[in-house]
Amino acid sequence: MTRATKDLDNETGEATESLKEHRKTVRRRKAKKERNQDPSIWRDGVGFVAILIGIAWLLTLISYDPNDPSFLQEGTSKHIPDNLIGRVGANVAAFCYQLVGFGSFMFPLTAMYLGSLCIRSRKVEDWFFQIVGSGTILFVVQTFLGSFSPILIEGASTMPGGLVGVEMWHFFSGYLNPFGTYLFLFGTASLAFLVATQLRLQDIGMRLLQGFWRLQGFLGGLAEMARALWEGYREKQSRQRIIRRELKKMAANEPEPEPEPQHELAPEREDPMLLAADPDLLRDGPEPEYDDADIEVRSQDLDALALDEQFEEMPESEPAAVDPSHQVTPTKKPKQTDGIVVNPMKQTPGNTQESFQFVQEIEGDWVYPNSYFFNKANADMRIDEAELVAKAKALEEKLAEFSVTGQMKEIHPGPVVTTYEFRPDAGIKYSKIVNLSDDLCLALGAESIRIDRMPGRSSIGMEVPNDKRELITFREMIESDTFSKSKSKLLLSLGKTIDGTPFCADLAKMPHLLIAGQTGSGKSVGINAMICSILMRAKPDEVKLIMIDPKMVEMGIYADIPHLLTPVVIDPNEAANALKWAVGEMERRYKLLAGYKFRNLELFNKAAQAGEIEAIEGADPPSVLPLIVVLIDELADLMMVARGEVEESIARLAQKSRAIGIHLVLATQRPSVDIITGVIKSNLPSRLSYRVAQRNDSRIILDTNGAESLLGKGDGLFLGPGTARLVRIHAPYISETEVLDLVRFLKNQGTPIYNHQILKSVEQEQEADASDGKAKGRGKSKGKGTDEMYDKAARLVVRSGQASVSYLQRKLGLGYARAAKLVDMMEDDGIVGPNVGSKARDILVPSDYFDGVDSQAR
Repeated sequence: MTRATKDLDNETGEATESLKEHRKTVRRRKAKKERNQDPSIWRDGVGFVAILIGIAWLLTLISYDPNDPSFLQEGTSKHIPDNLIGRVGANVAAFCYQLVGFGSFMFPLTAMYLGSLCIRSRKVEDWFFQIVGSGTILFVVQTFLGSFSPILIEGASTMPGGLVGVEMWHFFSGYLNPFGTYLFLFGTASLAFLVATQLRLQDIGMRLLQGFWRLQGFLGGLAEMARALWEGYREKQSRQRIIRRELKKMAANEPEPEPEPQHELAPEREDPMLLAADPDLLRDGPEPEYDDADIEVRSQDLDALALDEQFEEMPESEPAAVDPSHQVTPTKKPKQTDGIVVNPMKQTPGNTQESFQFVQEIEGDWVYPNSYFFNKANADMRIDEAELVAKAKALEEKLAEFSVTGQMKEIHPGPVVTTYEFRPDAGIKYSKIVNLSDDLCLALGAESIRIDRMPGRSSIGMEVPNDKRELITFREMIESDTFSKSKSKLLLSLGKTIDGTPFCADLAKMPHLLIAGQTGSGKSVGINAMICSILMRAKPDEVKLIMIDPKMVEMGIYADIPHLLTPVVIDPNEAANALKWAVGEMERRYKLLAGYKFRNLELFNKAAQAGEIEAIEGADPPSVLPLIVVLIDELADLMMVARGEVEESIARLAQKSRAIGIHLVLATQRPSVDIITGVIKSNLPSRLSYRVAQRNDSRIILDTNGAESLLGKGDGLFLGPGTARLVRIHAPYISETEVLDLVRFLKNQGTPIYNHQILKSVEQEQEADASDGKAKGRGKSKGKGTDEMYDKAARLVVRSGQASVSYLQRKLGLGYARAAKLVDMMEDDGIVGPNVGSKARDILVPSDYFDGVDSQAR
């Protein structure tokens, strides 16, 4: 048996004996603790009696009558007291009121509170601060009540503070003036409250803030409810007026009355936008006369009523009998006109909930931000149907001038643009209509008009800017059902679509996003809304952020929030190092998931959180890994300084990092081919373009034209993953003040834990550690150079028996690249074995190996 084996056996025996002694000590302490915490009958009895005494005492004070017979009123004419507790209660109440006045109510309340503590088996040591604090508060109340003049109760004069309160007030007011006394009492009461409750000022402030939020949410809910009821009532009245007007128009257009037939005419199919008449509505009051209009304005709200959606006319010679349950009074089809339906703009329903459905309000020590940090949306915009119809006619006339015939079918108002649905006649080319966008702009005096096919319809949509834009707020977006009902931690609020529907996208499914937009296009505001979307939903241990801002002014507002992995990066070289670190972290996570046989990070985290993963021998049990989002706001600056390193790192991350929870958000003002290279573009299928300078830029970012004709201020085109269909969105507005309020709230909950190795290259780490002195062990590794941390790392590995890159990262605070290099050097020197899949590396030298090395050095 070798010496190393003997030493190992001795150490194992000693460790076993020590472990047995430790277990015995733990069992004794646990048994003693259980005996001390055993609730006893006498504690319950004492607590119950204290509560009964408190209740009886309180009843005596409530039913106090100065005229009751007591030791203070011996000559009264009453023989039977009115006090609920009888003669004893009358004497006790008279004594209390005479001695301490209204402060006597504090005594029964204190007795009931102490009784409840007894029943709840609270330790007696914990009562000390509560008793001291309660006594001090009683003293303050007595002194305060002593400052009031006597009052009459049932014709008898009673001092509010009793004799004790009056004397204490005279004592303090003799040395301090009344204002000074009040100030002294307030400070003493505040201190006593802190002592009694054992609360910190920060906790009190947080609870008061939460209470204020709840009250504000409740009042806001009442206001929104009242407003919704009023708007619903007005909308219902308006809808009824429109229906009556349209139906009576149809009746007025009949050339002559006809006798009522015994059957029902089936509705005709030539005009699907006309509604069948309801006889009950036609009989309401006299029929006013209306002039026929060239364009009939309809509302989709008509569908909510019990009316047929279509009215069809069959030839009179072939009447068709229908179900009697659906019989209506027949009306002849009016004069054929080009009907246009004006659809109502979709409104985001107000959500006054305090917390979102995807989280609880408070989880542990983390309090999720509330939507009331952000400004509310303005009142709903009113639609001028006459103006919309006039523009539709102008578009038809202008198209007719260029021999483009067709019908304007529907109008879809939106918050920023209004879509006019045009159905061209047979033989009209789509490309011919698209090329007329500039001429249509001239006809309407519009800034730009975007023409595109409408999905699922054989018609073309002409998106015309509104004369007055609606301000889309960030609060309106996060209170929408689309945002609040999703459980994803990386859901991005991108804005509203052209018809007013809130639009959100999950970054985890993209899995990366490329953003472009010139100055003034709203790109920075849109990125702020995306970042705040993540901060509203995720805790710091769930999502980590790396913000790279070469422009130095865009992301500095988020400095020191607890979600950051590193300070906001402004140096391009450090940004390149951060991207390299992200690549190393990606490789490390892939090896970890492969070792535990998991396909993606979501499944791994669920298993780790549930404790279903068994630790590999010689390694710590795995913990939940956070998602990492790398945000770069100006990619062009990085590509100019370190093109090769940046492009390679972005390409590797974009290709592989989806499954292990690392996502990229890249933004640039200049989407040229030298910035968004083919390697980067091919791996980023999700793209968002705000207004760009020229068509070439639009083709680079979206592979098609259109971004150059956007309106700016958040107007954008989004290309989602797995589709070639562009979605036009309008980004929500979030002011700098709102962002500062959110950041200040997050900072108050915690500080970031920075990993400064992220911004350092391997060479910089070696130079930083060179000042620690020369290595004592072997620092050379067969032509691979030296590393001053090699000796320390090798000794740590041999002593602990763990030879993994992640272990050296945790223990020595190294970056991934340097730790991996040290492990390779140990393998070359024969200290550790080769990497064998998910198994831990073997240690090839005995545990006392460096003892021999040190003795040889001496």
